[in-house]
Amino acid sequence: MQLRRLVVVGALVALGVVGCKREESKGGGAGGSGKGALVGGMGTLLAAGQAADLRVTPDGQFVTYLLEAKKPRLDGVPPQMVLGELYFVPVAGGAPRKVGEGVTNVPGGQLISKDSRYLLFLNGYNPASQSGALQVVSLTEPSADPVRLGEAVTYMLPSPDGKLLAFVEGGVLKLGALPAGPFRDVGGEVSTVQFTPDSKLLLFKRKLAAAGGLAAVAVDKPEAPRKLGDYVGDYEVAPDGQRVAWQARSEAERGMYDLFIADLADLKPRKVSTGTKSFDFSPDGKWLARTENGKPEVLGDLYVGPGDGSPGRKVGERVEEFAFSPDSQALGFLEKYDPSARAGLMSVVQLPDGETRRVGDRVPNFTWGADGRYVAFLSRFLKPIYSVDLMLYPLGAEKAEKVHAGVFGYGFTPGNSEVIFRANCIREGRACDFKALPLPKAQPEPATWVQGIFSYKLSGDGQRVLVTYARMDSDTYDVGVYNPKTQARKTLDQRVQIPAYFAGPGDSHVVYLVAQGAKPGVYIAPANP
Repeated sequence: MQLRRLVVVGALVALGVVGCKREESKGGGAGGSGKGALVGGMGTLLAAGQAADLRVTPDGQFVTYLLEAKKPRLDGVPPQMVLGELYFVPVAGGAPRKVGEGVTNVPGGQLISKDSRYLLFLNGYNPASQSGALQVVSLTEPSADPVRLGEAVTYMLPSPDGKLLAFVEGGVLKLGALPAGPFRDVGGEVSTVQFTPDSKLLLFKRKLAAAGGLAAVAVDKPEAPRKLGDYVGDYEVAPDGQRVAWQARSEAERGMYDLFIADLADLKPRKVSTGTKSFDFSPDGKWLARTENGKPEVLGDLYVGPGDGSPGRKVGERVEEFAFSPDSQALGFLEKYDPSARAGLMSVVQLPDGETRRVGDRVPNFTWGADGRYVAFLSRFLKPIYSVDLMLYPLGAEKAEKVHAGVFGYGFTPGNSEVIFRANCIREGRACDFKALPLPKAQPEPATWVQGIFSYKLSGDGQRVLVTYARMDSDTYDVGVYNPKTQARKTLDQRVQIPAYFAGPGDSHVVYLVAQGAKPGVYIAPANP
């Protein structure tokens, strides 16, 4: 694996002298450095043509895209839906390969295995039936042809280890080894499936016409599936792979669900609670949070207890949204939630037995930092003027602190070194200042990293920021890179289509689409400001 990474790095370096370098264009865009200044033009043509639906494999070594994409001639399809010719090309350079026709950009039309080895897609997609011919191609074998696996396929899912594939063909669930099977029939009238984290068990939910039943089957044993329940809503496998929890239509409260759980070792269902709308396992699988005693017109209260489904304790009232911290040591939630205002009280409880602390009012959303030490949230202030402000709560503190007023979009850098956000927005949020506050808080005011941006993405190590600027002269964007440590910024290219992505080893490059001009196509540029 290390040798492969070194080979890719060498090939990426060679990209600077092979291929077609895009011509530099005049300034004047949001990312320009002044009238008449030469900016951008850093991209090298990776694949030519009018491309759409750009995607990057998890390992960053390949990109996929559609050529000649057009909207289907069918009333009622989503306005964003297109069908086109599916291609992929190595980020390190090489000849693009066409592997499919009539492939869609809608969710579920294309998938890439987590190990980035296989590209799966529905060829000849039929928008009316939402199905197509399932094909798979190996990305790591340049000469391999696509393998046709099924017809009229509506659903597909590779296993977490990338060795197995489950797909639904004509309502029948099939299971087998990638890339070519053989595949065996598992069950009929199936809508969705989910593998356990160890890829040893497959759970699937049947269509409502088949009572919406939930069942499980071992992937390595040709035995009959084990039924867990009927009229099932959501279901979830614990991250530690020990249990599965699911909602089943309540017999006691019409219009609501009851929550059940089963150990994957024996698959014996146990009832956990009634009147449950939402539930979730902690990231380590040790805890199970759920709402209980809810009614169709009344939100339930939040309870948290052991991951095996044994009785928990009440920590919040009338809760709509909740989320565990990444380290599983705390639970954040919006309680006394007002559905009409889409906001509630921001509350946090430390596990296992801490008291609930309310730290914010009129909160529409929140997010945890990477290590669980901080939670950030927006709060609507009514006086002296209406404002949506960013608040930060360090776990265990007495209260939350205001970071900035008038915030649109926020998050954390990797490792919680900063809380980042967009503010001071104009042009209906299309041009904002990108700011950061170091953590722990060492200065009174956030620093402005970049001005006038539309969107941002962070590299995996948080050392570079990919930013876009919405142009005023066209429906396109300028794309640039910023280094928070050196404060260096560079515009890579102008008039590109979004989104743009980091790619290559260590997010060393940026890939993006250019649709206008004499040389449209997929471009790649070094991610060095």
